[in-house]
Amino acid sequence: MIKKGIIFILIALFAVMLNSCGKKESTLNTEEEYLAAAKTLLDSGEVTKNKELFTQSLEKYKEFIGKYPKSEKVIFAYNQIAGIYFDKLQNFPEAINTYKAIYENYPDKKEAKQSLFMVAFIYDETLKDKENAKIFYKKFLEKYPTDTDPNDKMSESAARMLEVLESGKSIEDLILQNETAGDKKTETKTDENKDANQDSKPVKTQKVPDANTDGTPKDKK
Repeated sequence: MIKKGIIFILIALFAVMLNSCGKKESTLNTEEEYLAAAKTLLDSGEVTKNKELFTQSLEKYKEFIGKYPKSEKVIFAYNQIAGIYFDKLQNFPEAINTYKAIYENYPDKKEAKQSLFMVAFIYDETLKDKENAKIFYKKFLEKYPTDTDPNDKMSESAARMLEVLESGKSIEDLILQNETAGDKKTETKTDENKDANQDSKPVKTQKVPDANTDGTPKDKK
């Protein structure tokens, strides 16, 4: 009962906040006000599980981008929009379009790498569109062939996922295949080392007995 009462109070508070946001909508003039209003709608949607609030939050973030296109927080707003489309509304085509907008409009920003990876990932894992997944994994690896940050494994993951798609094998099969290939290489190297060690052993020579001046062996006493 206590938990239900707390939840009810929270919902009521969010409802009051929403009404407040609605009344003051025309007075939103700063970046912080727009982002705060969008976040309030998003948080309220998460509490109430109301998809309409997620849609309103989307619109608020879009308004922010339209009004402050040069803001340092524009990429953050784009990511919020993509996340709402993907996670809250399951509108995957729009999530893809938003991630595309990030890497196309801000190709030199660090968020571009993650956005391009997400496009390939959504095609691959969510939409099961393997052909588009391969196209975008290849596009990703052309731009980001290796991971420069040791904590960032996106290039490594993209290469592995592309290999899975092109080979038709599972990740488990590829791991086992690579492990087997590694074992064979180790065995071959060991055999080569053995052969090299055998070839490098000194040749034993037989002791030549003392000889007389005419070349005949001396008699042993």
